Amino acid sequence: MLKAITIQTEHSAAFRFLQGDLEATATVCRKPEDACARSLVYVSDPEQLAQAMRQRAAILIMHEKVLDSASPIEGMAGCVFAVRAVPMAMATLFRYFDCKAARFTQWGGRHPTALVHEAAVIGRDVVLGPYCVIGAGAVVGDGCMIGSHAVVEEGARVGERTLLHPHVFVGARCEIGADCEIHPHSSIGSDGFGYAVDGQGKAHKIPQLGNVVIGDRVEIGSNCAIDRATISSTRVRSGAKLDNLCHIAHNCDLGEDGMYTAGFMMAGSTTIGRRFMTGGNTVVSAHLTVTDDVILAGRSTVTKDITEPGAYGGYPLQPLKEALKTLASLAGLTAMRKDLREVVRRLGMCPKE
Repeated sequence: MLKAITIQTEHSAAFRFLQGDLEATATVCRKPEDACARSLVYVSDPEQLAQAMRQRAAILIMHEKVLDSASPIEGMAGCVFAVRAVPMAMATLFRYFDCKAARFTQWGGRHPTALVHEAAVIGRDVVLGPYCVIGAGAVVGDGCMIGSHAVVEEGARVGERTLLHPHVFVGARCEIGADCEIHPHSSIGSDGFGYAVDGQGKAHKIPQLGNVVIGDRVEIGSNCAIDRATISSTRVRSGAKLDNLCHIAHNCDLGEDGMYTAGFMMAGSTTIGRRFMTGGNTVVSAHLTVTDDVILAGRSTVTKDITEPGAYGGYPLQPLKEALKTLASLAGLTAMRKDLREVVRRLGMCPKE
């Protein structure tokens, strides 16, 4: 539930009040075409605004650019605010409608099937779901929520207010910071892929003795794997966000506030700088360094150090503008080969049989 007066009093720096009843209340958030009299609605163009007005939404958040091109909003039933950035407005107000905590608290604080070692340290107001396991010497900070069948092995640490969804695995001695969220079926601290091959071609496992250290405010999607280091630590630094299906190999170091979309894979002992952003299905090879403020287009592959900030794409990697030209040329490559063969034939330059 959200009252318009709450937006006005607590978020006035980002939301400019235009008109309406500040006592208006929204209990759901919907798209403009699905709105009702109890809805919070966001609009980014005049068509969406017209839909929201027809549906008589309770609270309407509109992009400032719509004000110049939209029909008048006088007489609209709901309460209207203007914002400069709709995504940031969503990030601010969606939390009033987020019932995620109810998924964990429906059984109370600690489910009777939760298995907690006597040497574990559990903070205040911690929720432990059905069949979760907390190992010896593990520390779970205040306000954490641990989902059903999640495992926090011996000596691991989970920071305050961190949320582990069902079936998350946190390996021995790994560390997770405060205010993190890890989604189902992700593994933090599985063994790195390290083997020595003998003269007969047989692989011998190198025990992985290190851990994983995750900073604060990190979010990790479903089905991700972050391998423990061979000796030291694999690191995901504060503010990083990993989408589903990402693989981070042993001894890697991911910088602050990076954004890693689905299918991202990186090999071992690579360091990525701050504010890294990548499209889906990108690959970064082993033993590389990527500087701060690098952007990769989707399906790119990095095989050499990137020393200059900027946008890149393709394989082999190129500055993004060049990569787009290369990509556009590929579609005509077959025709170009046929044309070249004809030119060679007419010039009498055909190769000898």
